[in-house]
Amino acid sequence: MADQLDKVLPYGAGVAALVFVTLFLLASYFGELMKGFASRTVDLAFRKRNSLRRVGGRQLRRYRQRAEEWHGRHPLGFDTANIDIRRIYVPLQSAVGTERADMSETLSSSSRIVVLGEPGAGKSLLAKTEILRWAEKEDDTQIPVIINLHNCNASRKSLRDFIIAEFSQAKVLGATSLVDRMLDTGRLRVFFDGLDEVGRDDRERVEGELREFARTHAGCPMIVTCRTAVYDGQLSPEFAHVVRLAEFDDASMRRFLNNWNKAEAMLDVNRVIGSLRSNRELMRIARRPLLLTIIAYFQSGDRADVFGPLPKSRAGFYKAAIAHLLDRDRQLGRTRAIAQYPGNRKLLALQRVALTMHEAPAGRDDRLAISGTKLESVLRDLLPDFDLDADHVAPLRDEIVERSQLLRPLDALRSQYGFAHLTLQEFLAAQALHDAPGRLMSNYRNDPGAWREVVKLWCAVASVECTPVISELFSSSWDDSRVLALESLADATSVSASLAEEILSFFLERLDIAGAEGAAIAHALGALASNNTPRGNETFELLRRIAWEPVSERQAAALRALSASERQEAAACLGELEADDEHRAGARAALRSMGEIAIPLLASAASRRQEIWAVDALGTTGTPAAATELASLLWVRTSGARRAAWWLASLIREPDVEEALRECAVPQTDGIYHWLWTVDSSPALRRIAGRIGFLLDNGHLDGHVSEPPMPDEPIEVREIDRRIGTPIAALGIERYRYNQSTVPRNLRRGRSSPDSQQIFDWVSSLTGQLRRNEFAEIFHRHRQLPPFYRHLSGLLPREVETILLARLVEQKSSPALTRSSWQAASMTAPPAPVLLKPVMQWGLRGAFSALFTTACMHAATTVLTSRPSWMPSTQKHWAGLSTPASWIYGLFPGGNRPLRPQYMGEPYVGINRNSLGPILALLGTVFPLPRLGTAHPVAGSVDDMDQRACRPDGCRARLLGHRTAGKKPRQSLPPDAHGRFE
Repeated sequence: MADQLDKVLPYGAGVAALVFVTLFLLASYFGELMKGFASRTVDLAFRKRNSLRRVGGRQLRRYRQRAEEWHGRHPLGFDTANIDIRRIYVPLQSAVGTERADMSETLSSSSRIVVLGEPGAGKSLLAKTEILRWAEKEDDTQIPVIINLHNCNASRKSLRDFIIAEFSQAKVLGATSLVDRMLDTGRLRVFFDGLDEVGRDDRERVEGELREFARTHAGCPMIVTCRTAVYDGQLSPEFAHVVRLAEFDDASMRRFLNNWNKAEAMLDVNRVIGSLRSNRELMRIARRPLLLTIIAYFQSGDRADVFGPLPKSRAGFYKAAIAHLLDRDRQLGRTRAIAQYPGNRKLLALQRVALTMHEAPAGRDDRLAISGTKLESVLRDLLPDFDLDADHVAPLRDEIVERSQLLRPLDALRSQYGFAHLTLQEFLAAQALHDAPGRLMSNYRNDPGAWREVVKLWCAVASVECTPVISELFSSSWDDSRVLALESLADATSVSASLAEEILSFFLERLDIAGAEGAAIAHALGALASNNTPRGNETFELLRRIAWEPVSERQAAALRALSASERQEAAACLGELEADDEHRAGARAALRSMGEIAIPLLASAASRRQEIWAVDALGTTGTPAAATELASLLWVRTSGARRAAWWLASLIREPDVEEALRECAVPQTDGIYHWLWTVDSSPALRRIAGRIGFLLDNGHLDGHVSEPPMPDEPIEVREIDRRIGTPIAALGIERYRYNQSTVPRNLRRGRSSPDSQQIFDWVSSLTGQLRRNEFAEIFHRHRQLPPFYRHLSGLLPREVETILLARLVEQKSSPALTRSSWQAASMTAPPAPVLLKPVMQWGLRGAFSALFTTACMHAATTVLTSRPSWMPSTQKHWAGLSTPASWIYGLFPGGNRPLRPQYMGEPYVGINRNSLGPILALLGTVFPLPRLGTAHPVAGSVDDMDQRACRPDGCRARLLGHRTAGKKPRQSLPPDAHGRFE
């Protein structure tokens, strides 16, 4: 053996040396390469793991709660009881020319959008509403977050850092990794609010960061809001889609005031609307949500008598509102001890604070916030002029903050203060400079975007001649400054007549300018023409003459300006132009945008000449007065009657329209479609609803015609009232239901047929493109189903559409739906809620939890090799728990039905016996359980779901054939089909 080892040893040493040298060379030449490869592999593995991890659950639960707390209420700036957005919100609209669209749908149409709007148009409110909608849906596919861009003025943090800070402030664990995962997977939807609030020195840097952020995170939707006058395409090409917020139309204004009346305080809506209608100047600015909110506040309850009549201009209204808030304690007869300082002194203090904030150096300070130390310094400098000593700094500050509420603390420590809205700060800054035009223009030249609105407000409150300021603006080479000079004419206190004439002539010759500048010119001319003054009347007359010129861009702009003036004379002029063949198209578009002012002309065109465009214009107006005119068209035997029926089927969803239709004078009818509307005691409303149903269906369900009509609703009608659409669609589908062979293939597995609940669950689970594809397949199989009923179901809320589609594909053997059964069901009162059931469920849960905890403790002790000395023997105690524990488990709600009610369209998730396998294994070590029967996945009753979906309207979806609970045991699906629904 030794000899053999001696022979082999030299070769072994050589091989070892060769291996050593090879490893040395590899380490020398390839070490760094292998190290980098290993590092990249590890990083790739971690990124892949992070991309596969679920974003949501407990991590976002706290953020969702905080988002509702942060954004659920909107401050007015002078009321501690801030308004509840969800209770008074009216959907905002986007404006493209004279056409309008829902802003939420517009935001979903592109992943990169810039939203422009005037001050107070609702840009911030829009972002808050989108977050609240996300919180209510509990959908984690797109998580929204709001980043206030004004924070970039005093910080060099990146946009990613601001997003992380939002989640960190919501106490989200692992905010950094969560945000990175959402950015990498495109799960974050970012609202960058207030690009116009970034200082001039920082704006170029922030704009570059926004473009770079959009390129880096291409999968995340991003929305940037900005004032219209400040944005000039700085974010292109990354943000190519630009939309503008439309001002409130007449219907939106009335619905907002109605919501306010129900949610906040007593408000005479008709009186406020009448006051605004007689005050064209204030009506023009009240179309902005901010101004309308403040008007509603001061016209509610006892504040209406104290505040007095509404002023005629924006500046006048702000002045009256601030004066009221600063002196309301005395006006309301409160004790003098509450208000120690006169209102005029507090006004001077607020003006000085606002001016200090607005003149803050760009790049170092945030114009929307002032520190507590700086605030006290500003007040201390004013005290000698008030003949007060330094001890009054804190009391004066507290009285301004607590009593007037115009200035509010921005944090719990009161280290930062600010105004609730930038417009209030701009107005007070303009008042502070009322006699200093040189200082005003110096600030404007340094930062035109920040001081533009201040200049307009200054012209309305100035105590000196406005001519030098407006002349300097008009002589500027910058087009926006010249447009600002035109806009300032409408509210200027004093300006040279020759200068005003020169400005007016200049812009009347430039009416043909396209784009944003042309729209601003037309709007400014309309604002000037709305004034019932010599200059306003002259402007109106010049616009009227241009409107009669041959059709051109200039003539079309004059029509838009006349429409913006909101004068009755303008509506009459447009009516004359509509009768002329050459000018008809432009005049019709302008009339449609005038709202209630044009209703008499539109009603005449719709009833006398049967003009479809006039019917559509009344429907677009959408106010109760317009709905009343549409109702009068229902009994006219023309094509306009069916068009009016479509519009009313959509408008009747609004409570104010429904209330107006109750008072309509309608002709006596023979009870046609009397079964359709049985949820109301108003004879007029029942006749109108029946007539609407007859016109939509063409009388097919009552046998008047053999075939239903083709769908021909206006493109603006996206949804109709379920109380009208549901019975027509359900009964129409009932006539064309097929047998089991039409059920989709994925539901026809095995020998068993799916029941109505399983079909409903399948339809509810479909989303997006998959839902559209499956619906197309269903309709393809039902070739004899008329297109009208297919289309009508799509105009109903999604949960109702789901029921109807489930009805279409289920078995023919289910009970038939008839008109009499629908009428009987809709007149039946919904069952009273049972309060004992949830109490018993929670009691059973508590008992089961106690037993489970005790069982876990005992099981842990039995696993140990030796029982601790401090723990007594439990054999006797557990012996007596076997039987009651078995009964508790058998009666536990999770074994038979869901633990909690679910909303329509969500899967029913309950704890069944199959899901308790690990628990049973643990309990089996403690006490024996009786053998229970085989469990099947059981979902909630469709009766319960349908009652919840249709309860407000009194209908019962069990009449659609879904009565399954309490009849007979459900048939179970084969194993392969079970997997489809579990």
